[in-house]
Order: sequence, then structure tokens, then C-alpha cells
Amino acid sequence: MLRDRFFYPLAVLVFAGIIALALSRGGQTGAGEVDRWELAGEDLNALQVSPGTEMDYLPDEGGYVVLSAFTAFGQGPGSIGIFASLGPAQERSFAGETVEITLRARAARSDPLDVFESAYFPLEGAASAWQRFTLTPDWQDFTYRFTPPVVAAEPNADLVSIWPGKEGERKGMELASVSVAKVSP
Repeated sequence: MLRDRFFYPLAVLVFAGIIALALSRGGQTGAGEVDRWELAGEDLNALQVSPGTEMDYLPDEGGYVVLSAFTAFGQGPGSIGIFASLGPAQERSFAGETVEITLRARAARSDPLDVFESAYFPLEGAASAWQRFTLTPDWQDFTYRFTPPVVAAEPNADLVSIWPGKEGERKGMELASVSVAKVSP
């Protein structure tokens, strides 16, 4: 058994080594590249709701959210709609790569929305253009492509934004998943 005079100095050296190793990784949060990111089911509760929009989670059919806007785009407080946040590992991995953004959605069964828009917002650099999609009563995959810029700053977060009706008529759409995946060369 180790005596205290040996144990504590040895423990301090082990902890110092662990901390030095962690700091030497330079802020890396994961091992390797991320090829795909997805938010679906109950995880859709992680979507952020901006001023002028609203969201309700329903556990039916594996879980989905009902999205709507009650303020017209550009009116009221600044907003990018309802958005999903991709973390630093995804931002680092997707930077400079063409990615495909896929939204699985349909018009709400009650007071259905006809058209929604989506855009990809890196926190630094230019965003994608808003992409416009026409909803139907059936689940559909809506996709668009974008190449997030490579930036010199420390990785932060990218956003996939959804604007459910730019007119703000409080009509609804249902969203089952949001995914971002690298496009194979």
C-alpha cells in the first residue's frame, strides 16, 4: 500500500498529465471527421425558436414538431426563424465541404402551410440563400446544398434555419427531421 507521502505527489503528477494532454489537443471535441448530423424524434425539442415563431412537439409517428410563424418575415424583432444548432465538431468538419441539408416535412393537418423556407447560416462568413419549398399533405424530403466557408476563427456553431411561412399567418408545417451530410465526391 502507498504511503501518503508517495500517493499525493504521484496523484498530482497523474492529474497534471491528464490536464496537459487535454490542453494539448487544442480544443478538439471529437475524434475524427463528422460526415453526417441529424436531429429527429424527441431530439427535435433542441430546435431554437426565435421571436415571431412557435413550435410544439408531438410524440406521434416517432415524434415530430409543428412549426408556425405569427410575425411576418422582417417585421418585429430580428429573427432567423426556428433553427437547429450544429456544434463545433460539425462546423469544423463541414467547412469547405459541400453538404446536403435535408428537411423531412409536410403541411400540418390543421390549418396547413403551403410554403416554407430554409437557409444554412455559418456564424462567420456568408450564409446560403433562402431555399423555398412547397409542402404537401404527405411526408417529403426537401433538400438543398451549400458549402460552408472555411474560417480562421475557433470553431463555434452553424445553424440550419427554417422559416414556416414568411407572411406570418400562423399556418403550420410538421417537421420530422433535419439532417446535414457531406456530399460524396
